[in-house]
Formats: sequence, C-alpha cells, structure tokens
Amino acid sequence: MQYPTLSTQRITSVDALRGFALLGILFAHFVFWYSGAGLPQSTYEKFNDVGSIIASTFNGIFVSGKFFTFFSFLFGLSFFLQMQSLQKREENFVRRYCWRLVILGAIGLLHHAFWRGDILSIYVPLGFILLLFRNSSNRLLFIIALLLIINIPARIIDIVHFLSAQPTPGPANIPPVDDDAQQYYNAIKNGSLIDVIKNNWNGLSAKFSFQFQSGRIYITLGFFMLGMYAGRKKWFENPDTSKPIIKRICKISGWITLGIILFAIGLIAVNSIFKLGLDAKPSMQFLFTFLFDTASSSMTIFYLAGLTMLMYRVRWQKILYPLVPVGKMALTVYLSQTFFGLLLFYDIGFGLFEKTALWFNMLLVIPVFLLQAYLCRLWLNHFNYGPVEWLWRSLTFLKWYPLKKRATVLSIKTAE
Repeated sequence: MQYPTLSTQRITSVDALRGFALLGILFAHFVFWYSGAGLPQSTYEKFNDVGSIIASTFNGIFVSGKFFTFFSFLFGLSFFLQMQSLQKREENFVRRYCWRLVILGAIGLLHHAFWRGDILSIYVPLGFILLLFRNSSNRLLFIIALLLIINIPARIIDIVHFLSAQPTPGPANIPPVDDDAQQYYNAIKNGSLIDVIKNNWNGLSAKFSFQFQSGRIYITLGFFMLGMYAGRKKWFENPDTSKPIIKRICKISGWITLGIILFAIGLIAVNSIFKLGLDAKPSMQFLFTFLFDTASSSMTIFYLAGLTMLMYRVRWQKILYPLVPVGKMALTVYLSQTFFGLLLFYDIGFGLFEKTALWFNMLLVIPVFLLQAYLCRLWLNHFNYGPVEWLWRSLTFLKWYPLKKRATVLSIKTAE
C-alpha cells in the first residue's frame, strides 16, 4: 500500500505538542529527584508532609505514565514522517531508516549510561517493529494499536500466570529485600560519576525486564502505531478537515477517562465502607490494573486531542507556540534534562536527593524548563538544527549538513 509523501515543511502544532510533552516528562522525573528506577520504599515514606502528598497525588493522577505515552505518540508520528521523507529521496529507504535507528540507539545507550530512565534505547527496537507495519492497512494498524495501548498483552500474560501458578507455602511468600533499589539509591546518594555509570549499565537488563513485566513496552508500541496512523490520516497536516475528528476524539477520550475514574472511586468507597476485602482478591487486582492502564492511555489521548483543539484558537496559540523551539530541538532538550537532573539531585552535583520535598522538586521544573525554552529559542536564531538533531541527521546521510544559518542581506527597494 502506497501513501503520499508528506511535505518537508515542519508541522508547527506537532512541535508545540512535543514541547509540551517534554515539560510533562520533566515534571514526572523531577518529582522523585530524577530517579530512573525504583528506590527503597523507606525513601518514599520519608516525605509525608501535606505538600509532598499533594505533589505525589497530582503526579500519579495527571502526569506519571501519561507523558511517556504522549511523547511516544509524537515519536511514532516522527518515525512515520521520516519513513515517508526517505522513501521520496531514496529507492532503498529501508536501509537508510534502519541506519538512522542504529545511530539513535547508540545515542540512547550512551544516555542510559548516565541515566537509567532513558527511553531512546526502548524506542529503537520499537522503531524497527514499526517498519514492519509500513504496508499494513489502516484498519489493522488501528486495531493493533488500540489493543496495545490498553495493555492487552500484559493482561493475557497475567491470566496465564494466574491459571498456571502454584501457591508457595509459608515464609517463601515474604518478598525479598530489593537489593537493586538499594544499590541504585547508594549510587545517587553517595556515588561518583563512575559509580552511577556502572550501576546504570548493570541495570540495563532490569530496565527491559520492567518494560515487559509492566507492559509499558506494549503501550509504547501502541502509541507509536497511533502516531503512524495519525500521520497517514494527515490529521496534523490538514487541520481544517481533521478538526471535527480531533474534537470527537477529545470528547470520547475525556468521557472514558472520567467514567473510569468515577467507577474506580466508587468501587474503592464501597469496599472501604462495607469492608468487602476486594483489594485482596486477584480478580479485583486484575480489574484495577486494566482500568489504570486504560485510563492512563485515554487521558494521554485526551491531552493530545485537547491541546490540538486549543491550538486552533489564536489566544492559545500565543500560549503554546513558544513551545515550538523546544519541540524542534526535542532530542537535544530530552538529553539535556538529564544534565540538569544529575546536576541538581545526584551527589556528583548539588546532591539535593532526599534533601528537597516532592512539592519543591515540582517547583524546580519551572525555572529549568524556562531556561531550556530560552536557550532553544536563542540557539535556533543562529543555527538550523539542535546540536544532537544536526549530528543525527549528518550521520544518517553521511555528510555534514550546514549547522549555522547563513547571514542574509535584505535590500529594500523603494516603490517606483
């Protein structure tokens, strides 16, 4: 199946969405001191003041698990745009696309060495999988994407484990001490840069295990496919014709999210009032996990559609379009967030880990992101690409693209 190639002109609304996604990612990571993996439970229990409880609750409901999917959708859309652009330029575009992914993988692994929460190393294998669906029908792509974003593969695995598991007697049910979390804690708290790098490398397999056990990798792939689907439908290329569709998606996803939240609150209240003990039943745990994944994905779609609808309005364009430079330099900004995170919280920097409350960590996001936005705008006044984007592009095509903008002299002629 052939699809028309998209224009090479950058889609401004997508850049603004990408900038907003990076803001959300910064919130999600800063709240717990830019940790990229689980910490000992005692660390979380230390911060039970009202402000930290509010920050943690806000993060859990509106931020955590929402913006990695938001970013994944836009990355999937970008991968599709790259495929279309390469297909126009080269007959054997698959080879070039794969080489582009290999370069991104190298960048991701280098980033993982400094921060275990790197997502690029997850994106790369999924980018290869996305390539396999380049000729699939829109219907098949959409159905598979929906099944993945509500984490059906993980739920099937849960059912298989539940049906095949044998009960373990006595003390064996006591969970073991999480040595990995303690070692990661020590690296953040007291470790040198070499200690941090060693710990992150040792945790590479654990990161991928978590991706599969939690089902996050399936959800990410699902949003990649939704991004490809949106690219095929030209929803961001033809805003006038796609506005009614996006408005409908916004309403449906909003009602689904609200319905699941109200149902879950009601069920929890009934269980608490009548002491039904539902939380101890595996079937109810299965139900709540399914509801959580579905609500998170529907909220992500609501964010995407809602913000896109707001950008149709001139007043909101003035608010959201300053995010465009951040979105144009998304890869550079994403990687530079690690610089700020390590500088502020790790022992190799100012060492604020466990010294600042969760609410204060969220407030720190504001000056850091404003600084990033200012630097992006300043950089793009003089250069064509972000530094990492330029390197990625140049290595992809094995030639150095002009980084610095050429000065142009404008001659203004008076009317005759």
